[in-house]
Amino acid sequence: MTQVKLLIRGLALGLVVANLVTPRLAGAAPDGNAATGATRPPPTGAEFARLEAQVNEQRQLIIQLMQSEQQRYDMLLKLISSASATGNLPPMTTPGETPADPASAAASNGGDSGGSGGKAAKTPAIPQHKVAAIDGKVSISGGELSDVYVFVENVRGSPVRGRSIEIKQENKQFSPRLAVVQAGTQVVFPNYDTVFHNVFSNSPRNSFDLGSYRAGDKPRSVIMTSPGLVEIFCNVHQKMNANVMVVPNNLYTKVRSDGSFHIENVPVGARKLVAWSPNTKLAAQKIDVTPSGGQVTFSLEYEEAQAHTNKLGLPYGSYK
Repeated sequence: MTQVKLLIRGLALGLVVANLVTPRLAGAAPDGNAATGATRPPPTGAEFARLEAQVNEQRQLIIQLMQSEQQRYDMLLKLISSASATGNLPPMTTPGETPADPASAAASNGGDSGGSGGKAAKTPAIPQHKVAAIDGKVSISGGELSDVYVFVENVRGSPVRGRSIEIKQENKQFSPRLAVVQAGTQVVFPNYDTVFHNVFSNSPRNSFDLGSYRAGDKPRSVIMTSPGLVEIFCNVHQKMNANVMVVPNNLYTKVRSDGSFHIENVPVGARKLVAWSPNTKLAAQKIDVTPSGGQVTFSLEYEEAQAHTNKLGLPYGSYK
């Protein structure tokens, strides 16, 4: 737009010069009227020199105007670039429009402008799952209170990844003989005996057979994928046994020596709690966990260990 204006100014100045020169060259009278038949003498050298000086003067004036306009244009570009970088561009308005007041704009949108007239926008509350703690007591009739665990059964949890425990095979026994793990845990069975062992389980949801191997062989393992009790044996040595309780979540604890237990972060609602030890019958109770927590009491019954078969379901010593 600026260059167009400069061109228009240059053309106007050129027309002025032309108006000065044309009458002289065409023999017009100084007052602008056409000559009445008399031929005017051609302009003298002095008149040409004067006209040339006027043209040069006008040219210089045009150059100065163009330089001035270019400087103003460059300065405007710098101001716009600086405002864009800092985010301080003035609000865009149409002719006759007054820029909006930030406070009034915030008030019209229901937001808080920081002034006295604005109302804070109400942010909808994000619903959060309420949790509470469960406390309880466990007793056993006909047996000792040891290795007892309590867990919440009906809270779904994601299987753990990258977690593993080790159950050794040494002195023809499993060590440890009891473990509680979350679903997804890998159980590794290294053999430290010089004899062969064959670890297996016929438990419904976590059955496996690791085959025979001995000390020096690479330890074999299994991932416990489903919640439930896994009874583990050796297919060679009948007296070798271990128990792994696979729980569905991290809401479990070992009962203290006095029979008390405490589980944190249990979701509020109807929950099913299970108490278990390898020497008792499994016991379950339903409890309504409120925001203030819950209380539960278990009485477990002791039971004798039952004889088990080999991995083929046959008595030990009988192989097909």
